[in-house]
Amino acid sequence: MKTNVYLFLLVFFLSGLNIDNSIAQDAYGRSIGIRGGAPMGVSYKHFLEFAGAIEGIVGYNFMNGRVFMVTAMYEHHFFINYNLNFYAGGGLTLGFNSDEFRLIVDGIGGIEYVFPRFPMSFSLDYKPAFHIFGPEFLYNEFALTIRYVLD
Repeated sequence: MKTNVYLFLLVFFLSGLNIDNSIAQDAYGRSIGIRGGAPMGVSYKHFLEFAGAIEGIVGYNFMNGRVFMVTAMYEHHFFINYNLNFYAGGGLTLGFNSDEFRLIVDGIGGIEYVFPRFPMSFSLDYKPAFHIFGPEFLYNEFALTIRYVLD
């Protein structure tokens, strides 16, 4: 129940951001979807400019300590064509459960495909995580994210 409230508040907050999209990427400006991997959760991406985007992930790491995690990252996109791009970036993650708190520095690199006539995007990424506070120093994540394009 507590997780559902956090997810609702995050989506509500992110949908209310009033960031100028006048120079945003033509393919889409905002998208929301499901990230499969560890952690598994909800992903929201918002383009700030043509090649720069922020991504927020709220998830639950069921494989590595059963930890609730909130991630914020900046990603720079390298466009191959209108529908296909590579991206790389980084950010921070806060993770916690009843026993511990984690502060994590994340890197990310991946590929994204946006369907031309259907409001969906798929991305496959690699996200190494360097734990500042946590049980291990390096954690490797691979994930598939499916998002619905909002605009």
